[in-house]
Amino acid sequence: MSAAARALLAAAAIGIALGIATQLLQGILPGPLNWIANALSGWLLVAFLVGATMSRPQVAAAACVVMLLAALAGYYATVQVRFGYGAGSSILIVWGLGAVAGGSVFGAAGWWWRHGEARARAAAAGLLAALFVAEGVYFLVTLPDPAVGAGAIVAGLVAPALLGRTWRERGLGYVAMVPGLALGALGYAALLIVMRVVTGV
Repeated sequence: MSAAARALLAAAAIGIALGIATQLLQGILPGPLNWIANALSGWLLVAFLVGATMSRPQVAAAACVVMLLAALAGYYATVQVRFGYGAGSSILIVWGLGAVAGGSVFGAAGWWWRHGEARARAAAAGLLAALFVAEGVYFLVTLPDPAVGAGAIVAGLVAPALLGRTWRERGLGYVAMVPGLALGALGYAALLIVMRVVTGV
């Protein structure tokens, strides 16, 4: 078996475990904290970290698409086992498209963060930071309790400082957050539009 095939299998196993853990945590975490398990940024953070372990950016992107699709399978299989019902085709289409887009972008970003030159690493860190800030703003707007949204924003704001290897890289990471936030806003808008078109809600 080739190294790429082993990477895809490992990513699929991680994804299934991620989907199962997400569904179980949704039943354990109380109140607003339940949204932490259901956050898009959590799954994409895992994609970023898995992508960082891959041998090439193309493999990272492909592996993380597989991982997120497997996470969907693990999540809805757990729903079926626990509650006796599965997901409708519309919602699977929406999140399947999200898995392809998010896995390819954040898987490759994870690879560039670990293996790229300074500007590429900073851009990847800024993109991840912008994801958390964008989702945090969305949570602040949509959830009655501000704790989860504020926590996501704080996580995004500290991410470039944690992920940068030098002070220059950290500064570039914060600069990269600006276009990253624009992309994040467009991504959320696109997701909501696709969900509305596909599900009719």
